[in-house]
Amino acid sequence: MIKEMSKIQLVGSKTQLDECIRLLHAMAVVHLETVPMDLVEERGILRRLPLEKDKLIEKESLEKAHERVKNLVFLLKSRPALTVPRYRIRGLLEEMGPVEERIKRLHAQKETLTEEVSSIDKYEKILRGFAPLISSLGGLNNFDIVGLTIERRRHDIIGLLEEEIKRITGGTYELYARAIDETTSGVILTFPRKYSGQIRYLILGEGISEIRLPDEYEVMSLASAITTMARRKSELPGLLRGLEDKLESVSDEWYPVLAGLLTAIEDELDEIGVLTYCAQTRYCFVMEGWAPRDMTGTIKREFSRLFGEKVVVRELEVKKEEEDIVPVYIKNPGWLRPFEVFLKALPAPRYRSVDPTPYIALFFPVFFGLIVGDVGYGAMLFSLGLFLGWQFRKKQKTETLIDIATILTVCGVSSIIFGLIYGELFGDLGERAGILHPILFDRVRALKTFLILTLGIGVGHVVLGLIIAAVNYIHRGKPREAVGKLSHLLLIVSFLTILGIMFKYVPEGLLTPGLAALVLSFVLLTTIEGIIGPLEIIRTLGNILSYMRIMAVGTASVVMALVANKMGGLEGSLIVGIIAAVLIHTLNIFLSILSPTIQSMRLQYVEFLSKFYEGGGRRYEPFKKR
Repeated sequence: MIKEMSKIQLVGSKTQLDECIRLLHAMAVVHLETVPMDLVEERGILRRLPLEKDKLIEKESLEKAHERVKNLVFLLKSRPALTVPRYRIRGLLEEMGPVEERIKRLHAQKETLTEEVSSIDKYEKILRGFAPLISSLGGLNNFDIVGLTIERRRHDIIGLLEEEIKRITGGTYELYARAIDETTSGVILTFPRKYSGQIRYLILGEGISEIRLPDEYEVMSLASAITTMARRKSELPGLLRGLEDKLESVSDEWYPVLAGLLTAIEDELDEIGVLTYCAQTRYCFVMEGWAPRDMTGTIKREFSRLFGEKVVVRELEVKKEEEDIVPVYIKNPGWLRPFEVFLKALPAPRYRSVDPTPYIALFFPVFFGLIVGDVGYGAMLFSLGLFLGWQFRKKQKTETLIDIATILTVCGVSSIIFGLIYGELFGDLGERAGILHPILFDRVRALKTFLILTLGIGVGHVVLGLIIAAVNYIHRGKPREAVGKLSHLLLIVSFLTILGIMFKYVPEGLLTPGLAALVLSFVLLTTIEGIIGPLEIIRTLGNILSYMRIMAVGTASVVMALVANKMGGLEGSLIVGIIAAVLIHTLNIFLSILSPTIQSMRLQYVEFLSKFYEGGGRRYEPFKKR
C-alpha cells in the first residue's frame, strides 16, 4: 500500500548541524528536499547554506580517496564487504599504501605476462611457417631478409612486387612464397643491403604487412626465437596461475576492508552533499523533507532526546498543489513484497493513488496457473523457484532476483492446483496411469467452456479495474472523475447484458433495464469525457477479448504435452520415442516459464492497470547509509 506521508521541517542551531545530519543518516527515514527558494527569499531572513572552506577541503580529499579506493576494489576479486566506521577511514587510507603498491604490481605483472602470451600466439605460427624458407637461404651476410604476410585473396600482388624488386636490384634478389594458413601467405625476400631503403619504401606503399618480432626476440636467430617462444609458452600458464593465487590471497585479506571503506567514504560524501539542501540564518539552519506519517513521532522523540530544544522538528501542512510532488512510499507485508518487482517496469504511482501490488499478487499466479495447469510442470517450476531462491540468497544476489525466484515458486504452486482441476500430469500421463482425472473440465475436450471461462475472467478483471479507479477518485475527492469511471463501468455492463440476451445467456426480462442503463451511461460518459469516453469503450471491449489468450496459450501448452506423450508411445524404437518425448516436454517446460509470464504480465499492464494506475509520481528515497 502507499503510505501516508508528512512534510517535516527541522530548525536548529548551526553548531548542531553536522550531528543532526548524522542522525538523519542513521535513521534512514527522511526523504530530504532542498529548502524552497520562496522560503529562502522571504523577507531576506534565510539564504542558501554555502560549503565552508574546511568542508570543501574535506570533500576534495574524500573524492580523491574514493577514486583511489574504487580503483583498487576494481582490481581485486569480489568478496562480502565489512562495515567500516567513520573513525577508521583516515587510518585505513594511511595503511593501504603498501597494499596498493602490491596490488598494482601484481596486476602489472599479470598484464605483461598476458601480453606475452598473446604475442607468442601471434608470432609462433608465422615463424614456423617461415622456418623452411629462411633455413634454405643459408648465410647471407651482405643481404637483408624481410618477412612479409599477404592475404591470400591478394596473391596476385606478389607477381607485381617481384617485377618492381627485379627492376630496383637488377635481378640480384631471391623471393620465396609459402601458405601459412587458409587466409595468409608468407613471403621471404632477400636482396643486397644497399637497396634496403628503396624496397622498404615500396613495401610500405603497397600496404603489405612486414613481420617485426617483439623486442626481446629481435636479436635472436630464427631457431633460437622459436625455441625460446616454445619454452615461454609452456612456462607462462604456471606463472599466471601463481599471480592469480597471490591476487586471490590479497583479495581475501583486503577486499572486504576496501569495499567497506569505499562505502564509508561514499556515506561521508553524502553527508557533505546534503548541506546544499539546507538554508540558514545567522545562527540557525533549516532543513525540509518527507517522512512516513507513522514515523514522525519517532523522529521527534529521537531529536528531542539527543538535542533537547536546540533542534525543533515541525510537521508542515501539505498544500493541495504539493500532492503531485509528495514522494511515494510503497510498503507491503512480506508475502506481498516480491510482487512489487512488477512496478519497477512502470513509472512510480502518484501519491494517494492505488498500489496495484495486492491485485498483481492475486491475479498473476492465477493467470499463470490457468495457462500452465499441469501438476508435473508445476512441481518442476516450484522446485526450480526454491532452488534459484536458495542460490541467489547464498550468493548474495540482488533482491530483485530473489523476488523473481519467489514469484516462480508461487506460480509453481498455482500450476499444481490448476493441474489437479484440469486432471493433467505431464499432459495425459496421470489419466493414462489412472491416478488423475479432471475435476471441472478437460481443457482439450471442452474448449468452449474454457473460452467462456477466460472471457468471464476478463470481464471480472476489467470491471474490477474500473471499480478500483472510481473508489479511489471518491476517496481523493474527485467526484467528476469518479462518475466518469462509474459511467464507463455501467456502459460496459449494460452492453454485455444486452449481448448476453441476444445469445440467450441472460433472461430477456433484463432487456429494458439494460437498454435504459446503456443510454444513461452513454449520455453521462459523453458529457463528462466528450467523444473520447464512448470511444474508450471499444478499447475496453478489446481488452476483454484479450483474455482469450489464456485459453489459446494454455491449450497450445497441453497439446504440446500430448504430442510428447504420443511420441514416447510410438511403436518402433522405444528409446528414440522416450528421448523425443523428454525433449518436447523440456521445451514445453521452458515455454511454460516464458509464454505464460509474458501473457500474464500483458494482461496486468495493458488490460487491468490501464483502468486505474496513475503514473508520474516520485519514488521515496530516504537519506540513508549505503
